[in-house]
Amino acid sequence: MCTKVLLNSFLGWQFAPQERIINFMSKSIKSSSELGMISGYRLEYEEYLPDVSGCGLVFRHIKSGARICVISNDDKNKTFYIGFRTPVENDTGVPHIIEHTVLCGSEKYPSRDPFMLLAKGSLNTFLNAMTYPDKTVYPVASCNDHDFKNLMSVYLDAVFHPNIYKYKEIFMQEGWHYELESREDELKINGIVYNEMKGVLSSPDSSLFDELCKVMYPDTSYGKNSGGDPEHIPELTYEDYLDFHRTHYHPSNSYIFLWGDVDIEERLTWIDENYLSQYSAIDVSSTDVESQKPFGQLREATAHYSVENDDKKDGRDERTYLAFAASTCSVLDAEECIAWDIIADALINTPGAPIRRALTDAGIGQDIYGGILDHLRQSGFYVMAKNACSEDKKRFYEIVIDGLEKASHGIDRKALEASINSREFSYREADYGSTPRGLCCGLDMLQSWLYDDDAAFTYMHGGEIYKELRSRLGTDYFEELIKKRILNSQHSVLLSYEPVPGLIDEISGKLSRKLADYKKSLTDEQLNQIVDDTKALHEYQSAPSTKEEQNCIPCLTRDELEPDAIPLSNIETELGGVKTVLHEGSVNGISYVTLYFDINDLSDKWLPYLGELGDLIGRMDTENYSYNDLSNEVKLNVGRMNFAPVTVLKNGTADESKLYFTVSVSCFEGKVEKSLELAAEILSSTKFNNLKRLRELIAESRSDVQSKINNRGNTIAVGRLLSYFSRHALKNEWLGGISFYSFINKVLDGYDENSEKIAKGFSELCRLIFKKSRMFASVCSGEKGIEVLRAALPEFSEKLFSESSSKYHKSSESEGVYFDGSSVDMTNPVKLNEGFMLSSQVQFVGMGGNLKKAGYEYSGTLKVLENILNCEYLYNSVRVLGGAYGCNCRFAGSSGNVYFASFRDPHLKNTESVYRNAGEFIRSLDPDDKSLTRYIIGTFSGLDRPLSFRDRAARSMTAYLSGVSYEELCRERREIIETTAQQLRDTADMIEAVLSQDFRCTLGNAKKLRENAEDFENLIPLS
Repeated sequence: MCTKVLLNSFLGWQFAPQERIINFMSKSIKSSSELGMISGYRLEYEEYLPDVSGCGLVFRHIKSGARICVISNDDKNKTFYIGFRTPVENDTGVPHIIEHTVLCGSEKYPSRDPFMLLAKGSLNTFLNAMTYPDKTVYPVASCNDHDFKNLMSVYLDAVFHPNIYKYKEIFMQEGWHYELESREDELKINGIVYNEMKGVLSSPDSSLFDELCKVMYPDTSYGKNSGGDPEHIPELTYEDYLDFHRTHYHPSNSYIFLWGDVDIEERLTWIDENYLSQYSAIDVSSTDVESQKPFGQLREATAHYSVENDDKKDGRDERTYLAFAASTCSVLDAEECIAWDIIADALINTPGAPIRRALTDAGIGQDIYGGILDHLRQSGFYVMAKNACSEDKKRFYEIVIDGLEKASHGIDRKALEASINSREFSYREADYGSTPRGLCCGLDMLQSWLYDDDAAFTYMHGGEIYKELRSRLGTDYFEELIKKRILNSQHSVLLSYEPVPGLIDEISGKLSRKLADYKKSLTDEQLNQIVDDTKALHEYQSAPSTKEEQNCIPCLTRDELEPDAIPLSNIETELGGVKTVLHEGSVNGISYVTLYFDINDLSDKWLPYLGELGDLIGRMDTENYSYNDLSNEVKLNVGRMNFAPVTVLKNGTADESKLYFTVSVSCFEGKVEKSLELAAEILSSTKFNNLKRLRELIAESRSDVQSKINNRGNTIAVGRLLSYFSRHALKNEWLGGISFYSFINKVLDGYDENSEKIAKGFSELCRLIFKKSRMFASVCSGEKGIEVLRAALPEFSEKLFSESSSKYHKSSESEGVYFDGSSVDMTNPVKLNEGFMLSSQVQFVGMGGNLKKAGYEYSGTLKVLENILNCEYLYNSVRVLGGAYGCNCRFAGSSGNVYFASFRDPHLKNTESVYRNAGEFIRSLDPDDKSLTRYIIGTFSGLDRPLSFRDRAARSMTAYLSGVSYEELCRERREIIETTAQQLRDTADMIEAVLSQDFRCTLGNAKKLRENAEDFENLIPLS
């Protein structure tokens, strides 16, 4: 690890105030010696952090006791957060409710929702807040200096001077409240966090870890649900909620973080003068996070979750989650925590890993996974089996312990090295998608900094840690960890998380009876008070914002927006006889290669097979490798290798799409040749004749879709909804939506009878697809990687199937292949308007249509409208007034597709009414120039987020394949900038015409859907 330079005794950092000329101050620095003197702060220590090319500085604010960490580097995407230690003693969700409510107006920013003002009118690259089991964090990011300062100002004012003390309605809206419109109505409970957590706890994949922590750390904050349990959220009083803020949201309990090309002196001085100097340090030891004392023996527990139907087969219900976990080490020991992550990967998560293999061979679980419990003071190691039987709990435990016992005598070194390579590649690549790198690094820091003021940079030296772990491959280090932490553990648990049919209805019925009894117990005066409180809340929520509130946050001007789009980089060439599209860009020694196989001639009936194929190849035996050895070879040599079908919609059309199968490879330039060799092996010689393995992988795919249905029901509803009128969307439905899920279920139900035909289908599909004549490439690489590709692609191409290799000379032929009898008809999408019944307490409500089919054309103005609807109309109507966790609409570019979808929504018909009334809202729009400019700036925020090298190449390639020109991208931006209020109002007729097409799809609570059965053509159980 890097040597830390301790500077606590360096008195030069405790200075008196002085005049400062901000404009001449430095920005990114290499060491503290480049800084001037900063009043009010003491530099505790600094480190140079080579992994992020930055200088790390940790300060303490002298008067308030606040901790501040700055990582100064050249990243233009500047990041800030303020976090607080927020351990809890109960399940009322108080830190989660505070996280929501402090962003609902503050002293300096009196708007009822400055968060949404920023969302709709800033150039932020990240804007959110997160509640963890022991901390709450408020992060923002932006590439624009003025915008970044605005974001910081709003967030600091929100946490230190929130309006929650002035308006109880904020607590009622975001947390919970009794709802009673009149004394005769049924008494209900509503609230955004309340409904959000009803949705979270309806998903066993989400709630499983809460249940595990409850058993693992029962005497600590981790044994409670910091997000809140809907059964206990109503126990939180307004007074206790305010007390929690008073005691926890003080600078002495805070962690402030800055990242990037930031003017350190200016920003720290501003924070001091505007906030920290107003506080004196206090004792915050009450917020220390306690550790769980060991149990002394294995602790067993059983918990339950709700399912819709009894689904026993031969007396066994295969929907139980089995979990074993053991406490391992302090999270402050980064090396050991990362070692455990590598052990979990090598023993459990890798295809063919020994514990995974032993459990699947024993028929326990259809999806096996493991890992570490991180972002907790006490890290833990866990193994889980999804879709298992509760009767197998003892066998599960015995197999896991036996596997760990065997591993303690020697873990396959190649497997360990492969896992280290894979993890280290991801760490060095530092590709976090749309999430700013600074935020990811800053959150990693909290894994140590939160528990030790001197350990802010523990997780910032991953390169050294991986080097050290690699050096330990020749020792018994990993085996000794297993012996010490698990086999001799005094702190381990065994959990069975079991399905109970109708549990949701039982809970809902119990709540209804409880509320009815409570209502009967109330006096007339108490009833009137609840009615008055409900009315007051609605009046507060519906009151129009004043001009002062709307303009309280400074706004950029349209002149500051760049009218030209980020250039596309598509250079057509040929490498090794293969048509190639090159994408320019510095890639830090990493090559990104995507091979496209054009399969537009493939018969539609192959679509569900195609959807599954990407989950199979690379995870089954090939001619020269077992699937376990293949996985190790890939991890040793390739950073990332993915296989997936991709549909690309032709620009300007709603239905004309192209279908490709893609092979995506990310690797260091020196590994390009080996990566292509492994890809060729997988594409040309995968064996599907291991029927047991094939069944296991198909069952894992079903598990993945089940998780998506429970956790992202809005995306499932939208995909299904669009398939009612779009052939392109219908194709995607069969590749990965509900239609695909139905196919997978039928395949597994009839697997014993049809397994040979199923295996034959995948084998023949590979022969149909993976031919040189179908292939072209997309490449983003340095010169070295390009030259290696030029030399390696001819050999790769020759290993693919010949034109006559398939017994089917036409891609429409399929004799002897199993199909489930369903008709995959892409010619005529059908308006089904379905309701899918889940064991859930909330709904995902979708509605949409196509504006081209209504006679309208897309323009950039609709992106502005999208921003307004999402941040104003839908936010206020569905979230604020309706209590849903979220809701959005989207105008999907030149395809003309339009959809509205809610997320974790207590309503159904009310939400549909909101959608239908959108046109009326649009007609009434009359924003002044400043408000309209804010909407336009917020729209640009979504267009100009910084992209990784890989994502830049993908953006360019998507434009290339779909036929989108650079001029069109620029025209859309100009249309956004030039949008007028009248143009927005003119879209009202279009919205009403689209929604009058009446395409609807909802996933949600079975009872709720049955009560509204007349709203749907079909009601279908989905479990």
